[in-house]
Amino acid sequence: MTSSTLAVVKVGGSLFDWPELPRRLPAFLDARRTIAPPERTVLIAGGGRTVDVVRALDQIHGLGDECAHQLALHALDLTAIILAALVPGSTLVDRIDSLAGAWNARSIPILAPRKSINEFDRTGTDPLPASWHVTSDAIAARLAVAMGADCLILLKSAPLPAKASRQDAVRLGLVDPMLPAVARSLARVEYVNLRERAPNPRPLLP
Repeated sequence: MTSSTLAVVKVGGSLFDWPELPRRLPAFLDARRTIAPPERTVLIAGGGRTVDVVRALDQIHGLGDECAHQLALHALDLTAIILAALVPGSTLVDRIDSLAGAWNARSIPILAPRKSINEFDRTGTDPLPASWHVTSDAIAARLAVAMGADCLILLKSAPLPAKASRQDAVRLGLVDPMLPAVARSLARVEYVNLRERAPNPRPLLP
């Protein structure tokens, strides 16, 4: 029997205001399954405008790093709920140990990350800093590492230059500054401009 692999797919917040997302995301996932049928998939939603509201309130009121961080994690749980409403055949979960049940039911799990990230930060040796330098890119990478994922796939709205490294993507403003450090143990990080007519995964080189 062929053993399955695990891919964490982070759906960028910039895609949430795209009317084509409910059609193009399932199409991308279906196409990937034809290439790698034993692969299990879990989706992580980006923050987009929802997190921008928290950022704006922090700028106005000086909420503090920890408060803003927690509110941003709540916002990611909210966008996970929205994504579950947009993706047919998906299931919202808020614990990593709930993923197996979704896969066994042949559903696509969408992980609301707040509880898992807070648990990792309490019990781990390398917590994510409470900073606006940390976005859903690094959060998805932290979850991918914790789950032992074989691949992290970043779905975005902008093109990536050929042969770009993870640090190149930071310099271009395409991923957050923490991603290279958090994803250093991930052998495969792929970048996909989902808005392309034929989305083509490109490796983000270490």
